Amino acid sequence: MSTPVTAPETPEFRRVHRLTPLLKFWTVILAILAVGAFNLNAAAISAAYTWVTGGNILPILVGLLGFAALCGLIWLFSQVWWKAMGYRLTDEEVSLKQGVLNTQLRTARYDRIQAVDVVESVIARIFGLASVRIETAGGGSSVIEIAYLPREVAEALRVEVLERSRGLTPRIDAPPSPLAPPTGAEAGREVVPTIPITRSLAGAALQGSNLGAVVIIVGFLLAPISWAAVLPIIVGLVPVVWRQIDQSWQFTATLADDTLHLSYGLADRRRQSIPLHRIHAVTVQQPILWRLLGWWLVKVSVAGYGAESNKATGTSQLLPVGSREQAMALLALVSPLDAGEAEAHARPEGATDPTFTSPPAARWVSPVDLHQQAVTLLADAVVVHRGRLGRRVKVVAPSHIQELSLTRGPLQQLFGLCTVRFDLVQGPVRMAGEDLAPEVGRELLERLRARQLPGMGSAGG
Repeated sequence: MSTPVTAPETPEFRRVHRLTPLLKFWTVILAILAVGAFNLNAAAISAAYTWVTGGNILPILVGLLGFAALCGLIWLFSQVWWKAMGYRLTDEEVSLKQGVLNTQLRTARYDRIQAVDVVESVIARIFGLASVRIETAGGGSSVIEIAYLPREVAEALRVEVLERSRGLTPRIDAPPSPLAPPTGAEAGREVVPTIPITRSLAGAALQGSNLGAVVIIVGFLLAPISWAAVLPIIVGLVPVVWRQIDQSWQFTATLADDTLHLSYGLADRRRQSIPLHRIHAVTVQQPILWRLLGWWLVKVSVAGYGAESNKATGTSQLLPVGSREQAMALLALVSPLDAGEAEAHARPEGATDPTFTSPPAARWVSPVDLHQQAVTLLADAVVVHRGRLGRRVKVVAPSHIQELSLTRGPLQQLFGLCTVRFDLVQGPVRMAGEDLAPEVGRELLERLRARQLPGMGSAGG
């Protein structure tokens, strides 16, 4: 008599933290307040100031009491919604369910997972909580966010999902606190030590756009105009400076298992992972004022991250502000070039042996950058230099160039020039052969069109 085969037991759904409904409610309220703040104008501020100073305090108190009562009601009635939420890890996938009337179940197979991040928002950090953000190959629309969990539980979940996605058996021992040195799936080589806070602040202050924003703010403050007119302008400019500081605050990067693990953030603390194979292009750049201190910035375009303004996917900076040695080490790590090739062909100070350069006629179109514009074609990389004042070098593998186009603007047609643009994945790295002679532009176009693409046995087509 044969023994019946029993199916493996499916794990139960795990609960999120009991405060999750209330924290999500507070997140919505803060988002509404932020939208309102960014849409302030002088008339609205002046009217609010007049209304408050006119002795209308009672409506404000009633509003605050009503808001507190609403929070209490949400807390009482959220039990049903909270019980309907949960996440589960099986041998093949991670699942998240939520919803009372309309139940939603989202799943992500481990072999489709691209990155697993731990995000500690301002409100969550107050209560020692964090969310786990799981990104799959489908991009931003296929993200699963498990919120909220105690920090140590969120970190344990992140490690477990990362190990399962690599086909490893999850560790059963408890991981350390998120603020402790990484172990297990993240143990590896430190490629960017923790950036000092003073350097983060100085780097943000010396950024051209940030410095301009500060000058504008100071100018308005010194001008003989009312606060009601100045405040909306300050509210609009401050995020420009804040973003630079926030994304470099106590920034550190560690390499393990061909994945870069980043940790950073002042308001929202984030642990972010970027697999090296998802990085399509890299740029090393130096704002003009950073030349005084020898600092550099490294950014990458990552498949699935989308535009640089998409904050939900995390930062695209691998080095917010650091030394040339750190920048060149990262360039060799994430680009097709090794350290020797990067120093020989992709020095950020300028091209050493360019394949294509701008002709003398380009001085009428780009007088400052004329002698810095260059394209260098290598066997497994395309290198683009540009910038005399603010230096920039960009590197991409030929197979990561999606499309090519030759364009000629009005001035370029007047002086017999053209530009060959490279279409890459969305991100901060944009590349082009600028202000080339038409015959040179066509040659560059044809040589890149003959590149070997993934799945091709030989170059051509």
